Amino acid sequence: MKRRGFTLIELMIVVVIIGILAAIAIPKFGAVRDQAQQAACHSNMRSLASAEAMYYGKENTYCDAAGLVSSGVMDNAADVACPIGNTDYNYAADSLTYSITCAAGGPADYPHGSIDDGIMSWQGE
Repeated sequence: MKRRGFTLIELMIVVVIIGILAAIAIPKFGAVRDQAQQAACHSNMRSLASAEAMYYGKENTYCDAAGLVSSGVMDNAADVACPIGNTDYNYAADSLTYSITCAAGGPADYPHGSIDDGIMSWQGE
């Protein structure tokens, strides 16, 4: 009677191939995740800057995150966190200028950004 199945060599070859594919895919996944988090951070900061512009259009002054919520311009500006480090954005505003900064919560060389009066800058990319 002839047995059907895979030999040990065939199984070892399959395991080696799966290992090679995993070694290629895992670093790519990390890079794609970082790019997605940076894109989400950019988007969040642009949304906050747009809210500041809308508030300025209504009130002729800038405000902090609490002012954006209390005026009804944004529902949850105080709850928006950077997806990179899961930290809140830093706000600074007076009647004529505003600044939104993302500390990014990562290592010192990790990308971080800021918006000053509608001009976005992103360092470390």
